[in-house]
Amino acid sequence: MKLKVVYFGASLAGKSTNVRVLYERLKKKGITKGDYISMETDENRTLFVELFLSSFEIEGHNIDVKVLTTPGQFRLHPLRKVIMKGVDGLVFVVDSSKEREGINFLVLRETAAVLKEQGYNLYSLPVVVQYNKRDLSDALPVEELQPVCNPWGTEYVEAVAPEGIGVVETFSAIVRKILTSKLCVGK
Repeated sequence: MKLKVVYFGASLAGKSTNVRVLYERLKKKGITKGDYISMETDENRTLFVELFLSSFEIEGHNIDVKVLTTPGQFRLHPLRKVIMKGVDGLVFVVDSSKEREGINFLVLRETAAVLKEQGYNLYSLPVVVQYNKRDLSDALPVEELQPVCNPWGTEYVEAVAPEGIGVVETFSAIVRKILTSKLCVGK
């Protein structure tokens, strides 16, 4: 079974950091296949990140996972559309800082529109919300972020991506949600 997981969120929310740290952790366990690929703009902003995980087995199913990030910059809307094609599950990386509160909602709304154009409904796809940057002094309480950033009440993970806190847990949660969705539909 092949799965496609896309990390989305505002610019500088920590999507690329999440995937880089995930890659480093999983490479040590021998679970990666290929290299960590990161394409950046002239301004050193990430266009996208891609990595592949080699086959691993869960309950008798061989699983291959492709992980991508979307660019956070709104001007790169067409690239987000391409990256979202064929998505099986999403990780919404939320910047927990007070100053980024509004942008999180705008990204969520724009992502829903991109998915709708492709025939998907954001609220019916497996999603895990990651509240990143929990170490910041102005990090909003999760209870304040939940109504805006998690309107479907899905599972969430608190994280500090550069330190690896919550990174593997977020990935495990989304893979579990996708597999549960796919295996329940297949029955």
